[in-house]
Amino acid sequence: MIQEFIQNHFLQKLGHENSLTVYDPDLLYHDLVIGMQNENLKVFDISKNTVTERERAFDYWVNEMPLSLDKKMLIYIPFRKKLDEDQKARDPFSIFMSAGAVFPDEASDSYKQLCLQAIPEKAAKIEELFLHSSTPSFSKIDALKGGNTYPSIKAGLDATSAVEILLAFLNPNENQLVFLKSDNSWKNEFKEFMADVIGVTPTKKSIDTLRKELWRIVLFSEFLYDLPVDLPSKLADVSKAKEEAKTVIYQVCDHLRKNKDCEELYVKHAGEVSDELSLADLFRDENDLGSINTFAFEDSTFFNQFKDELLKGNLAAATSLAKTSSKGIWSEFNDERRAAWQIGLKTCELVAAIENQKNDLKGLKNTNSIIHWYSEKGFTIDALHRELQKEIQKQIELSDALEEVVNYGRKAYHGFMEGVQKSLQNSIEKDKGIQTDILKNSTLFDTKVKPLVNEGKKTVYILADALRFELGDYLKRRLSRADFDCTLIPSLAFMPTVTKYAMAALMPEASRNLELNTLKDDLQAYLNGKLAKSRADRIKYTQEVLGDKCAWHWEDDILRNSFEKKDILFVTTTEVDQAGENTPQHAQHLIELAIQKILKVTTKLKKAGYEEFIVAADHGFVLYDEYLAGNNVSKPTGEWVLQKTRCLAGKGETSDNHLVFTPEQLGVKSDVEQFMFLKNYAVYERGKIFFHEGLSLQEIITPCLSFRPIKKKEKEEIVVNLSYKGKTKGFVTTRRPSIEVACFGDSFFAEAIDVQIEAIANELHIGNPAPSEEVNTTTGFVEVSPGQSLKITLALEDDFEGAFTVYAKSPSTGIIYSQIELETEYL
Repeated sequence: MIQEFIQNHFLQKLGHENSLTVYDPDLLYHDLVIGMQNENLKVFDISKNTVTERERAFDYWVNEMPLSLDKKMLIYIPFRKKLDEDQKARDPFSIFMSAGAVFPDEASDSYKQLCLQAIPEKAAKIEELFLHSSTPSFSKIDALKGGNTYPSIKAGLDATSAVEILLAFLNPNENQLVFLKSDNSWKNEFKEFMADVIGVTPTKKSIDTLRKELWRIVLFSEFLYDLPVDLPSKLADVSKAKEEAKTVIYQVCDHLRKNKDCEELYVKHAGEVSDELSLADLFRDENDLGSINTFAFEDSTFFNQFKDELLKGNLAAATSLAKTSSKGIWSEFNDERRAAWQIGLKTCELVAAIENQKNDLKGLKNTNSIIHWYSEKGFTIDALHRELQKEIQKQIELSDALEEVVNYGRKAYHGFMEGVQKSLQNSIEKDKGIQTDILKNSTLFDTKVKPLVNEGKKTVYILADALRFELGDYLKRRLSRADFDCTLIPSLAFMPTVTKYAMAALMPEASRNLELNTLKDDLQAYLNGKLAKSRADRIKYTQEVLGDKCAWHWEDDILRNSFEKKDILFVTTTEVDQAGENTPQHAQHLIELAIQKILKVTTKLKKAGYEEFIVAADHGFVLYDEYLAGNNVSKPTGEWVLQKTRCLAGKGETSDNHLVFTPEQLGVKSDVEQFMFLKNYAVYERGKIFFHEGLSLQEIITPCLSFRPIKKKEKEEIVVNLSYKGKTKGFVTTRRPSIEVACFGDSFFAEAIDVQIEAIANELHIGNPAPSEEVNTTTGFVEVSPGQSLKITLALEDDFEGAFTVYAKSPSTGIIYSQIELETEYL
């Protein structure tokens, strides 16, 4: 019966989702939807009363569903589904759409397609019916069946449609397998079924060999239906389904790929069929094998299509291909392919951001406007480039196609930022200095920190070496999710951006007391007339200015609980700068760890009773993906008391490659005659890819991040549930199992939270989330919002087998939200 088929279709769409929203403007499905309600599936009929039913659905989602993983909901809406983004924003039910499955959502959801899927052998009759009516009645459709065909098969397999019958043979459950192996009544019927519906007569007799033959027929047929090139003669005699079976074949394969219970088996059989028919070899020279990724080898042609679209400038088409393929079965089950698609997506995101901000630069007429543009949104370009580089650094080797994609993204980034750099430096040169209204690091302590201390607030002042502005923004977003109220503003670094000078500028009363003077042919920092070239010198200075109110510690002292509690705590961290200076080729990963340590330090000090936090940086940095030979410039002759990668101080020759300033133009008290900075991103030292002593937005615009703990009463109660195939226990048959993460809260409009997912066995870490859109590229945490359900792939260590536990934790507190117990049972 067509109604039962449609109900099963709805249940399949629900799958492991928490909800299904059904839009039905023709009121065709109303009665069958209402009839689906049971103990674990709650149906909300919006046709009764839009307002009250929506409130009931919302209440059920928030208060009932978190209590059981088995609870699900179905919302019936007698209106047409909103299509564009503006319409969705006005749809009062869009919140449920974003949190679960939706009907209709694809071509196979149309009433006509559902009828064709239910009775494919009557396709011609169904087409005739739909010529006269867009919604022929259920009874008319049922009348086409003309009796109970294949009764033994349908009864023994508990299947009502051609699709269900094929799925039962390809992937039988325990009861179906018992029937197929113990009862021979189905064999003649199955030959008839295959001849009528598929157009092929099976040659195998035992159920095991028959299933293998079926897998080949089904997969090869889908591949052939979608193939836009001629079939090689070697494959001409391979059994394939008839053209009229296309709808059935497509639906069966789509189900096998999307259903988590089937996808591992699909990967196994698809690999066997591909190898048996030598498909990868036969089609190795083809760049277009259609739009359906039946076999793993096709993923390479999809990536080539993506690469070609990207390099031609068709960004929308390239992004669409990357998004689809990155979520496909071959990306999920192959680390190398997943990584390639993630890099492709990151490249698209970077290029799109550059294109969106190109027009903004046209209206920037002076230094101040450029600095404000950068601190408001331009810095995101640097963040995206850094994230892309991090993904690239993870890879042992890049394929030729991926190398082209990466180079395209790098070229776009360098071209854009070099244009920004020229505009900035031209403006600075014209103004004979940096004219801006933003905060300056030399006044930061007196402006931001001192008032807090004077108010009696227990204050932490974190001095981060080389924390550029985009990392400050990233830290702000992480802290906001860890129960801190944060404010981020840009601050102008002290120049030259050399650590010993720039750190001295962050000390109390620096604007009045800091000078750069020559000592034995070396330019040194002085505070209040005393040498301030080292951390020890700065500690001594603050003790003289602040007395016993302050204490200095490294961040590791805090993590070891080895610190002295004072009114103001100076905490220093140099890990970002050390990563860039010592291991620039792997700096992105070390930078990530450095940010995590700052988060841990702040959480620990919050528990220790500190009320206010300020993070300041001496300077930012530029980290290129590779050394650019054109950036190398010879150092001019002169009497230089300061000689760094991108700047000089003293007296000597100048050239067109330099910007030259007097101390007064830089706002520096100094006995030197001139300061010289290289133009663009040039360096004196060949091979240098990490630097910070020059004049660029990345080097001179630093974060001033103020934050404080949020009071407990403001915190929303959040529930996070983990499950595997809808359960909290089970066996995994792959090293890349798919885990469901569902989040519930008091409001659908609450901000996303970070969830740390990790697999542990015998107190050892054996698995992390694999890279995906849902996993933050910097932290590795899953970002999930209340009312949202996600599927993430868990990457287990290759040599691990046995029982393990998957935890969902709060990254800041370590509190366990949820856990599930699993065990390996690899195929």
